[in-house]
Amino acid sequence: MTREQDFLARWQADQHAYRAWGEHVSQSIEEALTPLIAPTRVDYFLRTAVKPRLKDGAKLVEKAFYRNKNYSDPYTDITDKVGTRFVVLLGRDIQRVVEAVNSFSGWTISKDRDYEEEQKENPIAFDYAAIHFVVRPDEEIEHNGVLISPGTPCEVQIKTLLQHAYSELTHDTIYKPQINATSSMRRNAAKAMALLEATNDYFEKVQDEVEDALTNVREMTANLTSIYQEFVGCAPKPSILEGLILEAYEANAGEYIPEIRNLLERKSYLIPAIQRRIQEQNPIFFQPSVLLVYLEIDRSPRLAQSLWPLTPREQRPLLNDLGESDY
Repeated sequence: MTREQDFLARWQADQHAYRAWGEHVSQSIEEALTPLIAPTRVDYFLRTAVKPRLKDGAKLVEKAFYRNKNYSDPYTDITDKVGTRFVVLLGRDIQRVVEAVNSFSGWTISKDRDYEEEQKENPIAFDYAAIHFVVRPDEEIEHNGVLISPGTPCEVQIKTLLQHAYSELTHDTIYKPQINATSSMRRNAAKAMALLEATNDYFEKVQDEVEDALTNVREMTANLTSIYQEFVGCAPKPSILEGLILEAYEANAGEYIPEIRNLLERKSYLIPAIQRRIQEQNPIFFQPSVLLVYLEIDRSPRLAQSLWPLTPREQRPLLNDLGESDY
C-alpha cells in the first residue's frame, strides 16, 4: 500500500469522528454565543449557516505530500481536516464569537491565524483577514453516539461577510498552488482588501449612528414593556410595528410613564380589551407602544389620528375602546 493509499484509508475510517467533532464544536459555539448577543438571535447575528465541512480526500493527499509542507507526520499535522465557519456582519462582531470560543473548558484552543496581530506587525499590508482557531477536546467525548478521541482538531474560522466574499474569490488563486498568481492578481487582491477594510470602517460608523438614533426608542420600548407586563399580564412581542408607532409618537410622548399608569387604573376596561385582541392575534396589540397610542387618544383623539402611521382601519379598535370614532 502506498503512503497515499494508507493516508486515505485512515481518513476514511476517521471521517465519522471528525464530522461529529465539527458538529459538536459548531453547536457548542452557537450555544455559548447566544447569551453574549441577546436579545439578537444567533441566526440573525451570523450571516451564513454554520455547517462543518470535511476536507476532500484528494485535497488532503495533495496537501500532505505535494505542497512542500515538510510535515513530520502529515496526518496529525494537518489541522483543517474538518472546519466550521462563523460569518458576521462587522469586524467588531468577530470578538463576540472569539469570546464564545474562549469560554470553553475541556478544549485546547490555539490561534492558527489572527489578522489583528498580522496588521500590527505589518500595518501597510492588505491581505486576507480573518481569525482561525484550532480546537481539540482534552478528553474523549461522545456526540450523537460517536466517540471522539482527545486531540482531534477542528478549524474554526471567524470572519466578516466582506472577508468571506474576498476569501471565496481568492481561495483557488492567490493562496493556492493551482494557479500561479501574477503580480497583477496580487496587487488587485491587495487593493480589494484595502477597500473591504475601509468599507467595514464605514459600516461600523453607520451602525454607531443607528445605535445612537435608536437609544431613545429602545428606552421607551423597555419602559412600556415593563408597564405592559404588569397590567396586561404577559410579555409583549415587539416587531417592526413597534418602531413605526414609536417613531410617530415619541416626540409628543411627554411624561408618558405616570400618565399611562393613571390611564390604565382609571379605565381598567382597556386591559381585557387588549387581552381579547391578543387572543384574536392582532399584531398591533402585541406591541408595548399600543399603551402610548391609547394615551395619545385619551389626550387628543384628533392629534392621535393625525400622527398614526398605519391605516385608519388599523387604529379604529383603539379609538372605539376609548369611545372615539374616526374623524
